[in-house]
Amino acid sequence: MSKMREGSDKNAVKAKVIRVLKQKKIYEQQLDNLRAQSFNMNQCIFAKDIMKDNSVTIQAMKDAARQLKKEYKNVNVADIENVQEDLAEMMVETDDIQGALGQCLYIVDIDEDEINTELDALGEEIAFDDDTSYIDDVMKAPDASKHEIETEREKPSKSNDKSLLY
Repeated sequence: MSKMREGSDKNAVKAKVIRVLKQKKIYEQQLDNLRAQSFNMNQCIFAKDIMKDNSVTIQAMKDAARQLKKEYKNVNVADIENVQEDLAEMMVETDDIQGALGQCLYIVDIDEDEINTELDALGEEIAFDDDTSYIDDVMKAPDASKHEIETEREKPSKSNDKSLLY
């Protein structure tokens, strides 16, 4: 526009450009208003959907509560305790049976002096033997004290304490 000559043509073009710019501003404002309205409508739809989902969730929770109440009427705590006691008694009886089946059928009377004499003799043989690999297995074996062995022999066949048998 700066290259145009002054006159009526320039004024007409200038007026037309101003009118077009005003229309553009109006259209931009209308577009912003429509976008804001669209956003507001989407927010309302979203809020409505959330409320609908909340209603469904609440109804499902109410139904679940009703079902649980109905099922709790079928459950008797005393019956559960009785079943638990019965199971515990059966486990004790099973342990007794397993203990009886696992007991040694014969009792070997071991003379301590004879064992010590044999150990001393082995000690003398070991002193001359360079291969000690057989001792490794003995060292890994569990320790069984004399008290545990005697207690196991003396105990009755039916007992609730099975810790010494295993």
